[in-house]
Amino acid sequence: MTYNTSIVKKGVDAKFHKAYKLMQEQPYLLALASLFMKAPSTGASEEYVWLGDVPGVREWIGNKVFKGLKDYDYTIKNKDWYNGFSIDRNELADEKIQGIMPRVEMLAQSLAKFPAELIIDLITGGDSGLAYDGLPFFSNASGVRTNDNLLAGSGVTSDNIKANITSARTAMMKFTSDSGRVMGLLMDTIVCPPELEATFLELTTSVVGEATARPAANWIKNVIVCPELTDTGDWYGFAAGSAIKPFIYQERTGVKTEIDDSEVKKNRKINYSAEARGNAGYGFPQMAIKVVNS
Repeated sequence: MTYNTSIVKKGVDAKFHKAYKLMQEQPYLLALASLFMKAPSTGASEEYVWLGDVPGVREWIGNKVFKGLKDYDYTIKNKDWYNGFSIDRNELADEKIQGIMPRVEMLAQSLAKFPAELIIDLITGGDSGLAYDGLPFFSNASGVRTNDNLLAGSGVTSDNIKANITSARTAMMKFTSDSGRVMGLLMDTIVCPPELEATFLELTTSVVGEATARPAANWIKNVIVCPELTDTGDWYGFAAGSAIKPFIYQERTGVKTEIDDSEVKKNRKINYSAEARGNAGYGFPQMAIKVVNS
């Protein structure tokens, strides 16, 4: 049996896009997506000078006074990303197309997860990864950084974490912008390792008829458990409810698929791949807190 590459691609693409959409709708990925804003890109890189803060509202007395953005140079460079697999021509000749579909689904899932994986890398690397002000994203107050978003925890018992949620949320509410204005940010999302999942769910899930009030159940909207977190006592708090987010996912080119049979006569292989172009970077450190217990 002969095969038509365009027909094969059409059929495989339909499966790919269906699996891609279903994966994007998974609660875990939706929760992580709440931590980043999707920014379009039109070139090899983008500058985010506006991260230096726009001044707040002031009383209009006399002539209006306009302040320019602060001289920060924060740039996110786009990168090319891909994943794919080879199909043996004989699979098509023998009408084994259904055997290919599980690989197509796995490919789609890997591309759908990719933005979230970049964000997780930023979280885990936040002690050294630099924010727009030139300091690590998670840092004690120093120099231009007036907000301390690297806090020492008191332990990992239920009582310890309950107290630390309160202190972290209070600290974030008092964080100021670069112009000294209190931002009033509300910590509503927790990212924790699997070892702390049960404790955080206990503290952030309300129980009908419970006698003891649990403030965290009203404050925290999402608890995201990330197995990539290797420091088992550390956890993170984020303000994810605003239009501006703690992280940026910069998209130059969305996901697209490609089929290549240029070498099929040499090795019987037809390559099917999916690719994207973009990158991720840090947004406002005021919207994030790391609590260290290790």
